[in-house]
Amino acid sequence: MNAQDNTKDRKGIQIPKDIQIIGFDDNMASRESNPALTTIHQEAPLRAKTAIKCLEAMRDGAECETEIVLPVELIKRESTRKL
Repeated sequence: MNAQDNTKDRKGIQIPKDIQIIGFDDNMASRESNPALTTIHQEAPLRAKTAIKCLEAMRDGAECETEIVLPVELIKRESTRKL
């Protein structure tokens, strides 16, 4: 069960008319949910590569960035609308 299921069952609340929902990770569930979930997409291989690079640096006694910003993309689907 997800947030969209819970919201749809509550007294006629409509997504995205009454409430808009957005997720993160752009996984298969976000594409297959009803309505399809607007989400933030981030490349998993890039996240993994960045994490491994940082772990290797720490292992070798080097500094690792404390703040890492990776690119993301908004994937607009049915759970949001233009205001």
